[in-house]
Amino acid sequence: MTARRAQKAQAAPKAQAAPKGHAAPKAQVAPKGHAAPPARAERQLDPFQIVDSSFVAGAGTLSSLPSPASAEVAFAGRSNVGKSSLINTLVERKGLVRTSSNPGSTRQINFYEARARDGAVFHLVDLPGYGFTHRSKSEKAAWASLIEAYLRGRVTLAAVLLLVDARRGLEEDDLELVRFIEASRDVARRPVELLLVATKVDKVPRSSVRRALDQLASAAPRTAEGALRRAVGFSSITGEGRRDLWLAIRRATLFGVGAPETRSDAQETRSDATAPSNGETAEDG
Repeated sequence: MTARRAQKAQAAPKAQAAPKGHAAPKAQVAPKGHAAPPARAERQLDPFQIVDSSFVAGAGTLSSLPSPASAEVAFAGRSNVGKSSLINTLVERKGLVRTSSNPGSTRQINFYEARARDGAVFHLVDLPGYGFTHRSKSEKAAWASLIEAYLRGRVTLAAVLLLVDARRGLEEDDLELVRFIEASRDVARRPVELLLVATKVDKVPRSSVRRALDQLASAAPRTAEGALRRAVGFSSITGEGRRDLWLAIRRATLFGVGAPETRSDAQETRSDATAPSNGETAEDG
């Protein structure tokens, strides 16, 4: 009897039941009339996103240029610098501007229109690439005359994005273009903003990107006010610099030259120097 009583005393105690009148708490449910919050992508639609883009016209001669209507942004640079890929990346549409592995394939001035989600409309102008030697002298002279006539006489020209290969920096042809644009300030129109764009930064070591941008800005002729020009890094592979370029385009076309840089601009510029990047860029003009 003594052994049995000892065994009962050592047995594990039973789990205690909840006191009467105290039921276990139920899982909380959302109040009626309050739906679950929408997905993050639906809550934060980008107002700068391009929702529509199209080809407007092509002009091989000065007389065939479409009539000036709204502020335009021109893209200039040497053949093979990546203009076509850059424009396609900006509008998020691969096939809008035809890319080619053959330098100098753009033989006319091409006009495009892009509309953002917030309703803003932009007119983008793709200029023929320069510096390609496998063309006749007469053909290159005709292109040069067409480009110069557009840059000097287009009253709706608001900004020129000068594309430069980040690995090569400014060359003499690029410097001549900068000087030509500066010499055209006597034209009766608002001042044309010139922005330097270092393309193919994905092919530059990440630690060297900032130095390449600083060297590009330092090598360019200064503004009429004596200030260094701004240089933006860009990659059509990673999309780096895309939003920064759109902010610059918006300032030049919607607000005019000299519009203050916004907080978003500064944040985006800083991110350009730190964003990860890899891959290769399509070679096009």
